[in-house]
Amino acid sequence: MQTRRLGRTNLQISIVGFGGTWISEIEKSAAVDIVRRASELGINYFDSSRWDGDSEEKIGCALKDTRNQCIITTKTGSRTKKESLEDMKNSLRLLQTEHVDIIQLHGIDDEKTLTKTMSSDGALQTCKEAQRKKLTNFIGITGHKPQILTKAIKTGEFDTVLVPLNIITRQAEEELLPLAKDLDVGVIAMKTFSAKTSNLITCMYKPSLSLLSDEPELKALLGQNNTEMVQSLLRYNLSKNITSTLTGLRSIAEVETAAKVGTNYQELTDIEHKRFNFKLETYCRDCGLCMNCPEKINIPAILRFNSFYSVYGLKNWAQKLYTGLDIKPDKCALCGLCQQKCPYNLPIKHMLKETHEKLTINSF
Repeated sequence: MQTRRLGRTNLQISIVGFGGTWISEIEKSAAVDIVRRASELGINYFDSSRWDGDSEEKIGCALKDTRNQCIITTKTGSRTKKESLEDMKNSLRLLQTEHVDIIQLHGIDDEKTLTKTMSSDGALQTCKEAQRKKLTNFIGITGHKPQILTKAIKTGEFDTVLVPLNIITRQAEEELLPLAKDLDVGVIAMKTFSAKTSNLITCMYKPSLSLLSDEPELKALLGQNNTEMVQSLLRYNLSKNITSTLTGLRSIAEVETAAKVGTNYQELTDIEHKRFNFKLETYCRDCGLCMNCPEKINIPAILRFNSFYSVYGLKNWAQKLYTGLDIKPDKCALCGLCQQKCPYNLPIKHMLKETHEKLTINSF
């Protein structure tokens, strides 16, 4: 398994990491076997969370005999010092370890939350105390909004950042990744296989937001079967200025497919660079600052689906995704509040109307 340096932590971690979310849905003995197989194949970066069901317990059980060979990270989703301290204690107990390599503030998606967690009574203080007591070596931050994570790492408080990145989720490439490189902050990519957008949870949205869904256009872009699609998505992420890309693995077969990419990784070919070279110009960064719409229109989701249609050529898929929304832009009252709040000065009213005309299947 190839490794890369995780920024100023100087940790050498596997370029494909193990995300613990999905093993919480698997019976314990099977989950332990999956984690151990990942370790056998050279995956040494294991990421969990207090919010990921019993994944900490399963990872701890699987890795207790090989702890010194692994990089184990977890997260606290609590915002206060007191609550996050309890999270830390429980995490160490469940992971069966005296320390985690990285403790991360989880899901920091707006400035209010960032300010609260970094306050004198915030969760960051617990992380610092844990670092002083050698209960953790480094402090990281996670979230879905690159512009918030950019502000966070500018403070100098965070050694690592976990952010969504994939072929059609590129907002992190604009500012966060270059800044992280300048500051020597280690970057881990998440949501490798999903097109998550504001207020839509990949595993719950119908139709599927998974990039591994059985859509002909996605297969034409990524590969004709799941193995080829996984390889394309992992290799795209690894072509960017990141250290590792996390995947939520649910079977030994999935582990072996992902590990093979990490072991045999080579740079994208010229043909692949051309295939994945989409030009984003006037587009929504999914920052969510335009919300909440008085008419309850999910503006970021609609504008992302517009990009899928117009930029990535995923027209049929975009139309299916758009059809799944309860409220369409034809309900827009043209109040203009969204445009006033948009930090990128996007012509949102026009873009919503345009999207509705393009993606309404009955209009064809």
